Amino acid sequence: MKNAKVAYSLFFFNAVYLITLLGYPVVLMLCVFMFDAPTSHDYVSNYITVYIMASYPVAVLLSLSCWFFYHVRKFKWALVIGNLLLFWVAAIILVGIASSFVSF
Repeated sequence: MKNAKVAYSLFFFNAVYLITLLGYPVVLMLCVFMFDAPTSHDYVSNYITVYIMASYPVAVLLSLSCWFFYHVRKFKWALVIGNLLLFWVAAIILVGIASSFVSF
């Protein structure tokens, strides 16, 4: 291996991301219930959350591209791309926090 510490962390993160894809269809089906209330279609935060959840597999596929950077020996970029999915998690959390303070 070129850099064992980076390789093990990339294996770990990619394994976790791929395992979370097993529950993804259930979560995506449950996103429909965000629009269950009569006035829920008025809130932009519901649409933002659903779009972020729907684009989750794209983030997983992009995070798998970290191995390209690993093989060209750009280890910092490999770690950044490997943890790209954390931006999706942060976006969901920020939308949830923002919608609890301001109804948008």
